[in-house]
Amino acid sequence: MKVTRMTVEGKKGWANIAYREAAGKQVIGIRGNGAAGVFDLNVDTCDERSQRYAAARLQRELDGYQGTAGDVADYLRAIQTFAD
Repeated sequence: MKVTRMTVEGKKGWANIAYREAAGKQVIGIRGNGAAGVFDLNVDTCDERSQRYAAARLQRELDGYQGTAGDVADYLRAIQTFAD
């Protein structure tokens, strides 16, 4: 089974996470509406550093505060679902 789209929700917003290919690269696209308004992120499926950054940003936008490593880990798992 391959997951191609997922919606995640927090207390302050929501985001759609989707797998796609762009310019020959595999990309995880994230679009949502969070605490600071509408946002878009593109994450390389092979770059763990960008995945961690995106998870931290996603957590901050959807929960409305800067979380700890445990808070961010839940969002990182959702992003890494598409990186596999």
